[in-house]
Amino acid sequence: MCVELFSLRDKVAVVTGAGKGLGKSMALALAESGASVAVVSRTQSEVEETAKEIRDNGGNALPLVVDVTKEVEVVGMVERVMSEYRSIDILVNNVGAFKGGPFIGSTIEDWKKMMNINLTGTYHCSKIVGMRMIEKQKGKIINVSSALGVLGASGSSAYCVSKGGVIQLTRALAVEWAKYNINVNTIAPYSMETETTKSMMEDEKVKKAVLSKIPLKRLGQPSDLSGVVVFLAASASDYITGQVIFVDGGFSVQ
Repeated sequence: MCVELFSLRDKVAVVTGAGKGLGKSMALALAESGASVAVVSRTQSEVEETAKEIRDNGGNALPLVVDVTKEVEVVGMVERVMSEYRSIDILVNNVGAFKGGPFIGSTIEDWKKMMNINLTGTYHCSKIVGMRMIEKQKGKIINVSSALGVLGASGSSAYCVSKGGVIQLTRALAVEWAKYNINVNTIAPYSMETETTKSMMEDEKVKKAVLSKIPLKRLGQPSDLSGVVVFLAASASDYITGQVIFVDGGFSVQ
């Protein structure tokens, strides 16, 4: 009984930003739990690699090159997935970008880029996929925000605002779409060890400063999101919606 609560057999998931890092790890986890996975990214080689890994492990994957900041491409993505699988049960909005620096020194272009990638992409995917879920009267949407979307941080204003927007969109849609049996939740990681953060963490002073704020005294790994995303995608979480699940080593409780 308990095992079935976490099974994603016969489910179809769309994972954006799935070519590497957190998105790739979540795509692999969903596939391992039984879901067919549409692997979405802007880079052809990356989506092909993730899809191949899923297939090599006995899973089903559809690689798609999509820029989620462009609505027309998201519409095409959904049409392609529906043509292949006839359904979308799970959406993981994982596309994200970070650019830090003092607020005064930032440009409007920097601001717009953060909003466009981190928030507008989530808007497009949630809206277009959400329409299909409303027709079906069921679905799971899992947004990837950040602990900094709640707590804020110096030198990260645009990032914090964009990720805070993802959290508020999550809460609003959770209320608005509850009548359609659509669960909308957010995962909020902090200091995950990925290709994006690798160069920054090679600076021992920076790494020491980051670890000093994390009670578990280690950086997060992409695999640390695997269990959480499967839980939120599965029937085990059917009575959970509008929530922010922190995966941050205890950073947010200090």
